[in-house]
Amino acid sequence: MEHTQLESGTLEDHYGRNVDKAPSLLVRWQKGEGYIPSEADIRLLGIRNFANAPQIVRNYYDSSTLSATKRETVKVILPYEIDSRELTEATRFGLSLINPNEELVSNGVNLDIDGRWERLEGRGVYTRERSKWFEEREKGVLIGLNSDMTEEQALKCPILLTKLGHPDYVEAPFARSKDEVAEIIGKTFEFGKKERNYDTMFGQFLPDVTDKGILRAWFVNWLVDRSRSYTWTYLDNDDGRFAFYSAGGAKNNAEGVDVDKARVQLQTLEGMLKPEQIDQIGVALNERDALRQKLLTTAQIYSAIQPYVGPANESEVKEILDNLTQR
Repeated sequence: MEHTQLESGTLEDHYGRNVDKAPSLLVRWQKGEGYIPSEADIRLLGIRNFANAPQIVRNYYDSSTLSATKRETVKVILPYEIDSRELTEATRFGLSLINPNEELVSNGVNLDIDGRWERLEGRGVYTRERSKWFEEREKGVLIGLNSDMTEEQALKCPILLTKLGHPDYVEAPFARSKDEVAEIIGKTFEFGKKERNYDTMFGQFLPDVTDKGILRAWFVNWLVDRSRSYTWTYLDNDDGRFAFYSAGGAKNNAEGVDVDKARVQLQTLEGMLKPEQIDQIGVALNERDALRQKLLTTAQIYSAIQPYVGPANESEVKEILDNLTQR
């Protein structure tokens, strides 16, 4: 396992089959040791640490941003709200399905059993028909679908902007600023142009259309391959590479971790309690989650006051809001 030491934590590379790595990384997340970065996390860490750790941009990573496809429907599943490292319910469920006991379909998780496809709904899940995830150009060609884009095109690509948390495409708790999204795209193009003379990058590669419901993790490719995104990830491929951001870099909400531990403990009780007792505990946990969703987050408060905050004070204001919302 390789480590990249950053100012606020350590980025760990976990090589090997995703089905083998995901369970242990989930356990570490539940213990509060860190988190599995999303596609946006990986890209932002890469560009902001390029001077001291260029290997992040120059490597590839599997992420906790998930993809579910069935026929023409494509679900983009974002793992975290911006100011939290509590996995959404859909992502917790999706990542739990990536394990060595699964019988994979087309190298991905089978979503056509046990109501799995239907369970991938709720907070952080964005669903569109394939054609609606891309802008169309002449002769019916979809810009960005299995092909690279110019910087101008990337800044308008719905599926990329959703994964990066653009506020015009996601709910407020999952949204980062437009400037930050533009920074991720702009800096990546800057590095691509400087190192490889690339004018087109960020191709969004989806699997072939099939009647089967399949879950995969979004895969962020390295700079030499134009920093493309893939859902062609083979979950049982030996060349998988999940990232884990440990210790100092993790934003852990203590209450959120407690909720997750409770759900993990509930799973261990399923063979010991009656089904109706399990259901009652599940209802109680759902009510607690629903209450937490009603609480204002740092992102929601900041989005309301942002026009009145000067750029020089942005970090200080966010830190104050973090302290207030975590009490």
